[in-house]
Amino acid sequence: LVFEIIPKQKYTSEDLNYGDNDTRATKEQNDKDARPEIANNIDISNYDIIFIGYPIWWGNTPRIIQTFMENHELNGKTMIPFCTSGSSDISSSENTLRTYSGINWISGKRFPSSTSQSEVTNWINSLNY
Repeated sequence: LVFEIIPKQKYTSEDLNYGDNDTRATKEQNDKDARPEIANNIDISNYDIIFIGYPIWWGNTPRIIQTFMENHELNGKTMIPFCTSGSSDISSSENTLRTYSGINWISGKRFPSSTSQSEVTNWINSLNY
């Protein structure tokens, strides 16, 4: 089952302009306390293993991922991160995620933006979960 984290205020292409310091995403990423609201209810209470996917923004997880982490009971769950990035690796985002305690973190994987769904599926299947 796949759940999408939908921001209450959708991001536009202008919001995501990496080269502009005045964009919404840049301001959020530079504010360690920013927690964009999530529009949809995501009930993960019945799941013990959760794959969490996200794009790398400014070398890290988008702040909305932290919103998700802080608003769900994740204690005792196994979480496996995966991300897309044009150049950054997954390590900074994994370090950010691992600050959330009580979770069994499994090392994740970074995929280039050109990755096909079957490549992601093959990786997931190789983990034997």
